[in-house]
Amino acid sequence: MADLSLSPADPLSVRNRADLLRLAIDRQHQRSVRPVTDAPAGLYVHLWSRTVLDRMADADFMVIALWRLQLLAEWAAAASWATRELRDEIRRFKRAVPHLREIRDTQEHFDDYGRGIGRRQRKGEPRTGWGYGHGPQGVTLTYGRFKLDLGAAAAAAQELHRAIRTAVDPLASQDVHGGRDTVIIRNP
Repeated sequence: MADLSLSPADPLSVRNRADLLRLAIDRQHQRSVRPVTDAPAGLYVHLWSRTVLDRMADADFMVIALWRLQLLAEWAAAASWATRELRDEIRRFKRAVPHLREIRDTQEHFDDYGRGIGRRQRKGEPRTGWGYGHGPQGVTLTYGRFKLDLGAAAAAAQELHRAIRTAVDPLASQDVHGGRDTVIIRNP
């Protein structure tokens, strides 16, 4: 990973990117947990399959946004204006999504992991398959021993976003380009 201290985080950029990622995570989570009805017989099987695949794609894109939010928070935590509360919330976020990195890496490098040559596989991890658990309690992604509960991840992301905004807002609002929020999120 690059040395984050070499390029300080700009408060306004952090605020705007945090808002964008929060909205993306919320939207992807809402879409990924929508119910999928039982598979119908006949002509509607294609529509049902498309619905299932849509939910899986939404879950995949949510993982990307979660990973980016974590990276943004870590970058912000290296800034001179970062608060202890932000750093503490990053630790809580990582505890809530302990396998985010592994799920993201496997998802991003699906071709290598599919062929059995992924980075962890070269270190001895056995080849395994993806799991997309979709039920009334939400969506859980699995790959081997790694697991990501998207409901818990969405809740943790909201708290991390709140901590980022608390740390960054006093400075971002002073930026000549900042002014008032460009994105209003109720109960940030």
